[in-house]
Amino acid sequence: MKIIALTHVKNDAWCIGKAIEHLRVWADEVIVADESSTDGSQDIYRRFKACPNVHIVDNRPKFNFNTPDLRNYMLGLAREFDGNNLIFEIHADEIMSAEILRPEIRQRLLESVRPRSAIMMPWTTLWKHPLEYRADRSIWSRTWSWFGYWDDRSANFEGPYFHGSRIPEKYLANRLDIDFLQVLHYQFVNLGYERSKQALYHIYERNHFPDENIEYINKKYAIAFDERNLKLARLDSRHVQPWIDRGIPLDEKFPEQMFNWRDIEVLRNFERHGTARYWELNIWYIDWEEKRLEAKQQGCEGIPDHPIVDERSPGTRLAHRWLMRTQWYPFWRLAFIRLLFTKGLERLRGRLGGLA
Repeated sequence: MKIIALTHVKNDAWCIGKAIEHLRVWADEVIVADESSTDGSQDIYRRFKACPNVHIVDNRPKFNFNTPDLRNYMLGLAREFDGNNLIFEIHADEIMSAEILRPEIRQRLLESVRPRSAIMMPWTTLWKHPLEYRADRSIWSRTWSWFGYWDDRSANFEGPYFHGSRIPEKYLANRLDIDFLQVLHYQFVNLGYERSKQALYHIYERNHFPDENIEYINKKYAIAFDERNLKLARLDSRHVQPWIDRGIPLDEKFPEQMFNWRDIEVLRNFERHGTARYWELNIWYIDWEEKRLEAKQQGCEGIPDHPIVDERSPGTRLAHRWLMRTQWYPFWRLAFIRLLFTKGLERLRGRLGGLA
């Protein structure tokens, strides 16, 4: 049985080199599928061309995130290797604890799994500093997530990729908790990328689900800004220092503002659809006019020629501030009242259906 690590990536030059460098040490095979990155990622991939267990797929197909196609594509690549293997989906901004380097830990992992095992592990969120993690009562603290599975080739992914499971749904009933390893999540270490990512998620939802309640969209992503009762703890060096000693700079820090490809995508949506379509979305914590000027300076195409002005109404500004500060819906807003009514009807129909 092989350990196969899968990573699908687009424009993550800030972290993908570290991810591949560590994956190739503990995984038997590493498959990196890139979606036409333009941020210098291709130069990073060239460093690994000579590594026999690293397989780079340049310019992979683009898939609709509302389908399971991307994950099934990655699964198909993994199944090109013979046998029933242990497959991990590790994202570009994630690093397995260096405990995996200890032979007895790796062996314990292999001895713990069974055919169709669905592996759940602690998911440690680093917060604004590469060596400090959330240790409070927030959703970002003491979180577990799905990461791997023993593939017996009997299942494929069925649900959408967007916010979907990393494990084929058929295997999820066979949950296996691995508490002697953890995955380190660096999403919030590069805050400039993270804030742009949240904005693009809002845009994506507005475009692909035009009937979805605006207040519901905003509330869904507000947790990324939740610092109420914030508490941080120092990461135990055993999880990262062995990687650092191998030359992987996991202690690297990043500026809070960093122009990136997601900013360009948001700006292109402004050009295609106008800004008014997005005024109600909680994305205006970013100075989009500053981003527009930077995009123009870099020669990016499809960017608005006219200045971008934050034209939210006073009520919308207040609602966004309230949401960010309290993590509660702005209860006085008409859209929230509609949401309550809609959800109430759904529950009522569900109960009546159960009685039928």
